Amino acid sequence: MAFSIDSSTLHDASCGDAAALDALVRRVRPAVERQLLRYPLSDEDRGDLLQATLVQIIRRVGSFRGDSSFSTWLFRVTANEALMLMRSQRRHRARLIEGMELEDLGGLAADDDARTSEPADELLATQERDARVRAALDELPAEYRDVVSLHYRDDLGLQEIADRLETTESAVRSRLHRARSRLRDILSQDEALALSGPVAA
Repeated sequence: MAFSIDSSTLHDASCGDAAALDALVRRVRPAVERQLLRYPLSDEDRGDLLQATLVQIIRRVGSFRGDSSFSTWLFRVTANEALMLMRSQRRHRARLIEGMELEDLGGLAADDDARTSEPADELLATQERDARVRAALDELPAEYRDVVSLHYRDDLGLQEIADRLETTESAVRSRLHRARSRLRDILSQDEALALSGPVAA
C-alpha cells in the first residue's frame, strides 16, 4: 500500500477542510480497496467495509502525527476495520452453529441479553431448544454438515470451502442454502411434535 500524499493536503484534511478531505478520500480509496481484497469477505461485506474504513480515515486523520509513514498508518486503520468486522462475523457464526441464534434457522427468538435474567424454567427451555438445534445439525447429510461446519465454525469463505472440498463456489453456496432449509424443516417438525404432545398408544 506504499504511496505518498501531498503534505499540504494531509495538513488541511487533518484540520477538517472539506475539499482536502475529499481529495484525501479519492487518493486513498484505490489503496484501501486493494488491501481489502486480501480478506475472505463477500463482495457486499467488502463494499460496506470500504465505506466504513473511509469514514474512519476522515474521522481519524487528525490523529496522524507522522511517527510512521502515512501508508503504514493507513494500512493499520484499514486492517483494524477489517479485523473488527471478521471478529464480529466469527462471533455471530459461533453462536449460530451452537444454536444460540435461531432466527435464520427455525424462526425462534434468541436474545443473549435477555437470557441473563431468564427464570430457571425459561433457561431450561432455552437449553432444550439449543440441544434440538445441535441434534438437527447431526441429522444433516454429511455433505451439508461439512459445509455448515466449515463456514460457521471454522469461519471459512465460500471459495476457501470450495478449494478444500475440491468443488465449486456455486456448489458450496447451494449446499449451504439447502442445509439451512433442511435445518428449518427439522426444527419446524420438532416444534410441531412438541406442541402436539405425546400420542396415545
